[in-house]
Amino acid sequence: MSLLFGDKLNNESNLFGLHLDYSSNSFSNFKPSNALNSFNLGLNFTHRFEGKIEMNVGMLAKYRRGATGLPAYELEESSLNSIYADTEVERRINYLSMPVTFRYRTEKGLFAELGPQVSYHLKAIDRFEADTSDGLLELDVDVRDQIRKVDLSAVFGIGSYFGKDKVNAIGIRHHAGLTDILKEVSGKQHYSQWALYANLPIGRGKAGLK
Repeated sequence: MSLLFGDKLNNESNLFGLHLDYSSNSFSNFKPSNALNSFNLGLNFTHRFEGKIEMNVGMLAKYRRGATGLPAYELEESSLNSIYADTEVERRINYLSMPVTFRYRTEKGLFAELGPQVSYHLKAIDRFEADTSDGLLELDVDVRDQIRKVDLSAVFGIGSYFGKDKVNAIGIRHHAGLTDILKEVSGKQHYSQWALYANLPIGRGKAGLK
């Protein structure tokens, strides 16, 4: 896309490029469990309005949430229960996600941002692992039916532009879930995610802080 559109993608008003983040994920009201770390990847578009206001839109195609350290539960086959009964489970939920934030940017390139995020879940598994005399055994159980398809979150964070033209950005975000995501667990379970991220424009357009 950068080769085709060049200056139209990245100029004084628009920045288009990659979004990368490393995140720590957990559920509320779901114990015992521990945080799941994940690397997420997608595209990022930033539009700069007049003044210091910006709109930032992400499309994250590789986006994982979940938790680790969940206690093993009973499986359908007794032979599997004998192997995995005393193990822990890692729940991995893959999403297609779109965060949209509005930023206020200072002249030095520092910014604060706030906005909504919509995520649609594509795949969800519980991974069982057991150390045996034959080595490490893994079992993936499909749990898509237990997860709500759509999750709504609120996103807020701080960051800074850096580099010669101040178009590359780094920041930290908190994603606070608003949806009860687990259908079959009593109470309400919401996502909580902390993410350290970078937005890196691509292409050959001329861009920079106004």
